[in-house]
Amino acid sequence: MLGHVLLMKCFTHGRGSARRRLPRYLSTLTLCSIVAPGSYAADTVEQYLAALRAGLDTRVIEALAEIEGTGRQLLALRSYVRSAAHLEERWSWNDAQIAAYPDSPEKLRLDAALARVRCSFESANPGHTLFVNETIRSLDKQIDKWNRSETIKRAADNMLEAFRAEVAAPAFPRATSPEGVAAFRNLLVTFKPVPTPSLAAPGLSLHGRMQAVDFQVMEGNRLVAGTDVSAVTETWETSGWKAKLQSAVNEADAGFVGPLKNPNEPWHYDFRPVEAAEVTPSLSACARAAK
Repeated sequence: MLGHVLLMKCFTHGRGSARRRLPRYLSTLTLCSIVAPGSYAADTVEQYLAALRAGLDTRVIEALAEIEGTGRQLLALRSYVRSAAHLEERWSWNDAQIAAYPDSPEKLRLDAALARVRCSFESANPGHTLFVNETIRSLDKQIDKWNRSETIKRAADNMLEAFRAEVAAPAFPRATSPEGVAAFRNLLVTFKPVPTPSLAAPGLSLHGRMQAVDFQVMEGNRLVAGTDVSAVTETWETSGWKAKLQSAVNEADAGFVGPLKNPNEPWHYDFRPVEAAEVTPSLSACARAAK
């Protein structure tokens, strides 16, 4: 209604000379151009991000502050919102927890489980063994990889473009309203990034609490099958190493679940010892078999 009133005033200014009316006409015309029909100014994606951030876990807020660019933040926030109910059990360890891990029962349990898989694999594939990098992937390292990944950049750019179009629609609720925040959250939950992100959002990688490992196939000192995403088909699937590793993991029954299907990473297995047969930390499967 206000827009229509102002539009009328653009053409019905009071009487007087043209010189006296000109400044008033220009100021009113400027206001008319702001509120007139067809000139709707939508809230930005950044405004919705800021509105949603207020209700997030402190750890998530701190991680987002270190992520570069609106697109990458948006892509990470999608994972944070979708994982909110499981954040405590997934969030990467802090420095103190990482320092305590080498002397922990969890470390002994993982070592025994890895030895069991390695023994099974070596028995079925003479001359080959499995290497696992047991360095915990800290939150800082995860953020650095997220900020540098080209795959993440492509997915983030596509997501940002799609979200800008969504929030620009006049029917989309404003960022300052509870309805707007809820609508934006729903967009995050339901959106499917393209391409599929090659990394877990910083803080959510199970490598950050040593509950996931990447197996690599070695022949002596030569890397036969590594963790190169671009070589999955040739190196892991066509050559048969994916099936051979899967067979060794299944036979060992040591608590590894996988491989990761989306994205396709034949080397990636989550470690869930509660799902394993009993593993004796002090005596590996190979050691028992050799007795």
